[in-house]
Amino acid sequence: MTRILFATLLMLFTGAAFAQTASTGATPEPSANSAAMTAAVNALEAGGNNVFVVPPAAPPPAPAPQMAPMDRMFQARMAFADLIRNIPNLPADIANGFSVVGRDSVTWLVKTILYVGLCLAVGWVGYWYTGRLVRRMTRRTDRPLDSRSALISNALIVMLRHLGGAAALLVIGTITLAIVQPEASPQRATIFTAILAATLFVALRGVLLAVLSPSDRAARLAPFDDDLAHALFREVLGALIITDIIGFFAISFSHLPIALASKHTLLLIPAFVAVILLSIILLIHRPKLSRVILGTHPRPNKLRRLLSVVWPVLAIGYLVASFLNTVSRLTIDNEYTAGPIIAPTVALIVALITAGLLIILHDQRLKLGIIHDAWTDLYERVSIGVSVLVGFVVLGIVWDVRRAVWFDEAEAVLGIAATALVAWAAWEAVRLWVTIRLEEETESAGGDHEGEGFGPGVSRLATLLPIFRSVMFFVIISVCVTVVLSSLGVSVAPLFAGAGIVGLAIGFGSQALIRDIFSGAFFLFDDAFRRGEYISVGSTAGQVEKISVRSFQLRHHEGPLHTIPFGEIKQLTNFSRDWVIMKLPVRLTYDTDVEKVRKLIKNIGLEMKADPELGHLFMEPPKSQGVVQMEDSAMIIRIKFKTKPGDQFLVRRHVYQRVREAFAANDIHFAHREVTVRVTGTDDEEVKRRAATAAVRAMDEDERNKKASAGPV
Repeated sequence: MTRILFATLLMLFTGAAFAQTASTGATPEPSANSAAMTAAVNALEAGGNNVFVVPPAAPPPAPAPQMAPMDRMFQARMAFADLIRNIPNLPADIANGFSVVGRDSVTWLVKTILYVGLCLAVGWVGYWYTGRLVRRMTRRTDRPLDSRSALISNALIVMLRHLGGAAALLVIGTITLAIVQPEASPQRATIFTAILAATLFVALRGVLLAVLSPSDRAARLAPFDDDLAHALFREVLGALIITDIIGFFAISFSHLPIALASKHTLLLIPAFVAVILLSIILLIHRPKLSRVILGTHPRPNKLRRLLSVVWPVLAIGYLVASFLNTVSRLTIDNEYTAGPIIAPTVALIVALITAGLLIILHDQRLKLGIIHDAWTDLYERVSIGVSVLVGFVVLGIVWDVRRAVWFDEAEAVLGIAATALVAWAAWEAVRLWVTIRLEEETESAGGDHEGEGFGPGVSRLATLLPIFRSVMFFVIISVCVTVVLSSLGVSVAPLFAGAGIVGLAIGFGSQALIRDIFSGAFFLFDDAFRRGEYISVGSTAGQVEKISVRSFQLRHHEGPLHTIPFGEIKQLTNFSRDWVIMKLPVRLTYDTDVEKVRKLIKNIGLEMKADPELGHLFMEPPKSQGVVQMEDSAMIIRIKFKTKPGDQFLVRRHVYQRVREAFAANDIHFAHREVTVRVTGTDDEEVKRRAATAAVRAMDEDERNKKASAGPV
């Protein structure tokens, strides 16, 4: 055990010595400690022990310092100036490169041209056969381009035919190249460059045919007229041919053994030509493209107007920035990539394909289950948002942003955009669903009832849906903010803990608020009232106009709006549920035959019950309740009928009209109010007149108080 412990300590000391050597970069000088350790090792080995000295692991290399963007810009600018000054040296360098590759440059060039022709010919057979195969597979789906899905399907088929053919050309041409020229050489690189140039030309031509469709206006996806479509097709394709030819020779010459500055200059020439040609095309067609962006609407929105003005600056600025990025990578990192320049084209193609597939899925599969057009609009807007996000993802992949210093920020921004899209789509779906259901509930309720707010109101679902919409808005916003903060690197756990503490503080400090919320929840769960119903709470009565989380609003039949917290409700009376009984007092003279009146009212009730326009409103027809009160100047007979809430006011008018007509036909007279004022102790007429006036006023005030306490009935 002692030997093992000693050996372990020895290895630790030895490791510490190696670590010190690695950290200082110098060889340790022999000392008394090292001599003692050597003697100890010798003693252990002499005793028959195996001693292993393990050196410490080398420290990982320090990461290369990232160059600041400003420094990269200045360094790229100086390197680009050097490349410009090196242009006069290109012919001599290229000639020297040919002389190094082989003595007979003409033979090398002819052989290269023959190999290029062979690979392209074999690849072209693959392109032609693939296009024919796709055309044969999609022939059964040919149909008139009279719908959006048919138009998009046709464009995708055209794009698939040419892109598939381009892929076949690339694969078959590369296989042919591997057969005829397996060894790595400048000649093989030149042939492969020609195959790539042909593939790029065929692929972009297919995309232009699918989008612009210069020969068939009915199949054109882009909203361009014939002149603009033909011009863009010819000019963009011409720019591509010029760039392909220049790029082929430039990249082929760059594989020769030439100076590094000349190689960089050759690689930048096709990118520079592409930027110049595309910028010229954009500037030439700027007015027409601006009109296309504005659209056909007489008053386009602000975003369209702004985009129609600034799009040339954005497009040309992007091209220039892409070229400068290519210069920076080539001169500083010694890496050449055409990704930044072709990235918008690739991203646009992928975004268009994504949007097209989503729209076809909707038109051919989902539309059968969608009833409301608003769902279609929402689906299309979400599809556009998804396509834009996919386009930006592809743009980042082509740009190779993983190597950029701002990759984390770009990833966070993309995550925030995706979260915002999901939150917006969820909120729009909830809002649209609630709106449609409210419309359906309103239609099923049969519209508004004529009266003074005593109608049955909306359904229970229509009452709860606005509250559900508000709650879902709060939930969606909360989840969205939480996810966004998490994407930004903010720890959300302390926020949840803080929210719990704040909730407890609010609960203790605002007990009335909590009471209102919980009371309202139980009232709504119990279905005590609904929006549109007429209720009475204490001394306040009115129609329920709005319901929130902690209170509701009552609109009185005379106009005032009352806001009542749920926690203040002690007793609630609902006048709009199930049925209502209306009692109409009729003042008749004392010489009226009561039995005759009863029979007349009974006949009136039977006639109104049989009426095709009014009969369905009655739950019980009008009937007489006899004499209910005797006054000084009249006896009061009451008429009673039963209807649904809200229908009693319409029925009341017709009952009064029928009763008046029947009483007039049978010589039954209504009693008028009479006031007898007895004044004693004076003969002054003025005093008697004042006393009579005061008595009438008192009677009128008493009548108004009775009506006010009875409500709008």
